[in-house]
Amino acid sequence: MNDTNQTHAIFRSFFDDQLNHLQNLVSNLSHHIQYEGQPTEEDKQMVENFVEASNNKMRAADDYAKKLRNHVRTLHNYVLQIVEEIPSPIDLNLNAFGTDELVNALFASSKDIDKLLKNNPEINLFLRIQNVPIVYALMTADKSEKPTLGIGMQGDMLIRDVSQQAVNFSSHKLHTPCASSEELNTVLKEYLFSRVVALLKQEMADLMSNQPLNTDKSYKARLKSLANPNVYLDTLIKQIENPAELFCINKIHFKLSKLGIKLEDNDKQNANEFDIHEIIWRNSIRRVVLQVKLPANSGNICFQ
Repeated sequence: MNDTNQTHAIFRSFFDDQLNHLQNLVSNLSHHIQYEGQPTEEDKQMVENFVEASNNKMRAADDYAKKLRNHVRTLHNYVLQIVEEIPSPIDLNLNAFGTDELVNALFASSKDIDKLLKNNPEINLFLRIQNVPIVYALMTADKSEKPTLGIGMQGDMLIRDVSQQAVNFSSHKLHTPCASSEELNTVLKEYLFSRVVALLKQEMADLMSNQPLNTDKSYKARLKSLANPNVYLDTLIKQIENPAELFCINKIHFKLSKLGIKLEDNDKQNANEFDIHEIIWRNSIRRVVLQVKLPANSGNICFQ
């Protein structure tokens, strides 16, 4: 190939690349315009579900669906991110108490696991409908920490009245039983989204109760109040503009003695070492959350 043909080939390759790049830009722009101007059916349904669950009076507001669309989509995507951070299901059974450090730390004894599994109406009802060997579910628990005095080690010596931090887990609950890990992933998203909506409803109700409508019942005052669907919608949008302010997830690493006492990394005594994931809500409620799989009928555990 002579120099002229080689130059033409180089330029042809360059312009082909630029044409492909331009086509991609046009395609992305068209997709963006379609997303902004013509919402998908999924977007429409997502907004309607959100409005129905939070306050259906917002439908009286001007362009409520258009105003909410991007915010609800952002909130939904944030929930998906949180779900991705929660580890895959772990075994929750009597054997796991002796083999899994996280399970051993979460429960005081194997009897507590037995009690949790047997005394759960939601799971019992699920098993009357579904004949499955394994039940998948979401488990939540409360975590508390408090200072205490105990016996510690200094080298090979036992020392009394050592300042320690005791960690306790309580109020264990099982939610959203289902038949597979894939289904659990879906219901976990629904679980978190429904609790976001519940939090927003409570906050909006608190705002409405604090408005001085009882003393000023004029038309002008009502027009500016949350009783006006447009005002309500605008206020709610401000509440959900930053989903991370509504709730977040915190991963915490623990090294606990068998009595639930926090240990230093270099402590050599027998211990449970594990990670927990805690959902922290804007109203200061905190919940340890994990996905579990339960035996429907195995060994000593048999749902009634």
